[in-house]
Order: sequence, then C-alpha cells, then structure tokens
Amino acid sequence: MLFSLLFVTTNFANKYVLSILKFTYPTIFQGWQTLVGVVMFRALVSTGHLDGLLHGKEWHECALWLPGMMFFLISIYSGSKALATLPIPVFLSMQNMSLVFRATADLIGYRKIVSVYTYVMMMMTLASALAIAKTDPQFEPDGYLWICVHIVSLGVFEIYTNLMKGRLKLRPTERLFCCYFYSVIVLAPCSYFLGDALEAATFPYLYFGQFYVGCILSGVLGMLMNLCAIRLHEANSSHSFLDISTVQSIAKMFCAATSLAFYDMSFSSTFNLFLIVNMLCTFGFSESSSHWRIQQESQMNHSKSDQNLETSLPWGLDEEIPAGLKRHELQQDMIRVQMS
Repeated sequence: MLFSLLFVTTNFANKYVLSILKFTYPTIFQGWQTLVGVVMFRALVSTGHLDGLLHGKEWHECALWLPGMMFFLISIYSGSKALATLPIPVFLSMQNMSLVFRATADLIGYRKIVSVYTYVMMMMTLASALAIAKTDPQFEPDGYLWICVHIVSLGVFEIYTNLMKGRLKLRPTERLFCCYFYSVIVLAPCSYFLGDALEAATFPYLYFGQFYVGCILSGVLGMLMNLCAIRLHEANSSHSFLDISTVQSIAKMFCAATSLAFYDMSFSSTFNLFLIVNMLCTFGFSESSSHWRIQQESQMNHSKSDQNLETSLPWGLDEEIPAGLKRHELQQDMIRVQMS
C-alpha cells in the first residue's frame, strides 16, 4: 500500500512539473531529483536509518557497476522526456513492454524458459502496447521515441543487474546511491552544454512557489519510492505476494485510473480496450512470473541443501555404520593394548 501511494504521488508530481508547468529541461529536473536523493541518503546515514554507504568497498567494485549507472541515467532522462508529452496511462502501458527484458533476465538467471501462461501474458502485453500506439488519439512521435529509449535502457539495466548477481559486492542501497551520485556528476555539466541551464532562466514559473513545491515533492517522493521498492524486493524472499513486480503492476493500474481525474486525455473505445488489456496482462505476467521465480529458487535451495547434506554426511543416514565404526575403534584399542 505504501509503495502504491508513493508510486502514484511521484508520477503525479513529475507529470505536474513536466506537463502542466512545462518545465521540459530534463538535465536540470533529473539532476535536481538525483541531488535530492544524494542529500537524503547522507541524511539517512547520519541519523542511523541506513547503514554506512560504500564502507570497505574497493574502487573496482564500484567500477563494475558503472554500466548500471549509465543505463540508470539514460532511463531517467528518456523517461522524463517521454512523460512530458505522453499521458500517464499511455506512459505506464508502454513501459510494460520492458517485461520482455525481465523474462530475458529470468532466462539468464535460472537458465529455464518461463511457463506457457507467462509467455502468453507477455505476448499479449506487447501486442496491446503496440495497439495502444496505433490507436492513440493524441499520438506524439517524440514521446513514443523517448519511451522506446526508456524501455530499452530500463530493460538492459535489469538484465545487467541480474548478470552481476554474485559478482557485485554492493548492496541495493549502495547501488542506488552510486546511480544517484553518478547522475548528478554527469547531468550538472550537461545542463550547461546542452543549453538547458540558459533556457531555464527564462522559465515563466521560475519564481512561483508551486514550481518549487512540485520539484521538492518529485525528488523526495521518488527517493522514498525507490527505497520502498528495495525493502519490498528484500522481503520477496519469504512472501510471494510481496513481489515488487506484482505490487508495481497494481500501482500502475491504480495510478493510470486516478490520473484520469486530474489530467486531460482523449479516448476512443478501442484505445480504452487496449489500455485495460495491457494492464491486466501485465498483472497476470507479474503474478505468474513471481510464482515461477519462487519455485525455481526453492528448487535451487533444495538442491544446494541436498548437496551440503551429502557432503556433511558421507555415510548417509544408516544407523548401523556408526555402530560398526565403534566396533572398529574397540578392535584398534585392543590391538594397541596387546602390543604394549
């Protein structure tokens, strides 16, 4: 429930700044959000709410996460550009196309193909997303171009994260902090070289309080949403209903539905149908893949425990062998007594 609330409010705050106020300078907007994230990280560490970041870590361990930082930066930049022009339901529906990359990540991680039901849900999600773009009454080519970049970067980020499991020594919070810190370093000079800093100086709402409130809320809520997602992902090991992908799909449906009351959007009957199909199929895919993933992890854990049991008990569970060993030890003691 908390994640869904943070997800909705974060998207609403971003949409308000990007579309209503039309602050379409992603290097500055995303640079501000990631800067807020870095400051909040330091504050949470100082107050003891988070463990120390990057303590005892070598530089090459952080360098191993550099591709992940790059894909994270591309995803937030392109996502900001796409959300500025696309309605929230369309943005979230198109974002569901990243399920292909999630299934690929599961294939790489578990070396098994997902179930038939999961595969069908994924194909229906892709087909409905393409149909949404085809039947969109407010079709914006630039918005759909940037959402494609966002989908690819988000998917590659997830695949790379799965590939680095077991090799990367950074905790999830440390990885997020590195992504935020890297984004601040890169976006700060880019805002000048790309001209966003000069254009933002003429922004008409620059001295309006609602602009600053929206920017502060977007940064703080986005940071809290990411931390909540990390907590949910950690809790997923023991509870299937807490799977982050399932919770996120529910949050997307709730966000898309409630956004209709706050933001204008044109509809058609077929367009509405494809939106509903996309959201429902995404939920079906997330629910099915989470159960499938838990089954695979349980099988892997059972196989590891069996191997450990065989290693620790090479004689099996036979009760007669320890008795035989005791008789053998008595015979050895008798031989030693006779020799002495």
